[in-house]
Amino acid sequence: MLYLPGMDGTGGLFYRQARALEREFCIRPLSLNHPEAGNSWETLADWVGSQLETGAYLCGESFGACLALLVVARWPERCRGLVLVNPASSLRRRPWWWAGHWLLPFLPPGLYHQLSERGLGFLAELNQIEPPDRERLRQAVHSVPPEVAAQRLALLGSFVVEELPLESMTLPTLLVAGGRDRLLPSVQEVGQLAERLPRAQVEISPLSGHACLLERQMNLRRYLLKPDGVFAPLLLNSAASR
Repeated sequence: MLYLPGMDGTGGLFYRQARALEREFCIRPLSLNHPEAGNSWETLADWVGSQLETGAYLCGESFGACLALLVVARWPERCRGLVLVNPASSLRRRPWWWAGHWLLPFLPPGLYHQLSERGLGFLAELNQIEPPDRERLRQAVHSVPPEVAAQRLALLGSFVVEELPLESMTLPTLLVAGGRDRLLPSVQEVGQLAERLPRAQVEISPLSGHACLLERQMNLRRYLLKPDGVFAPLLLNSAASR
């Protein structure tokens, strides 16, 4: 399973889920900050495609969920399953993204750091995250230079999910949304995506925020192994064949 991270691009915030999933998958988080990844949707998708072995699963969070959709659209034959967590495909429909894209590069470093710190409570349900993981989240957020954040906001502003052939993506897809996501309307977005994806399973975590994969109660494995879920037959058959 390749994990494609959110705006921080680090890939390091998936470790809690990776621990639980390592019985079913070989987990490989990708860093979108890799020098070969590039800075456009095309170069990012090409780079992920170069890392994608046939039969792999893709898990994308927020920004990474949009990238995962692009990769699956280009190489559907290589992918066995898709997991999208709080996909940021709705961001271009939010009124504030344009201002963030233009203003971020001009903010003084001190102000940018201060706004990033204050935004943590908007990004995540911090009371659902253990103190060491709050620090991991803080470091990941602060690791993103303002020009990179602006660039990724611009990419999300140009991402038009309506133009992707979702109806032809027949691989099993798990859509996860945080019920307390204050950054994006993720519950609404996964519902809209599910209407277009033929084999979609929607799971709403009612107490979760946007950065939900670090939360103590979040368990992707439980959703993936749900007896009536789209992944259960696939994963149970794989386990039986080992």
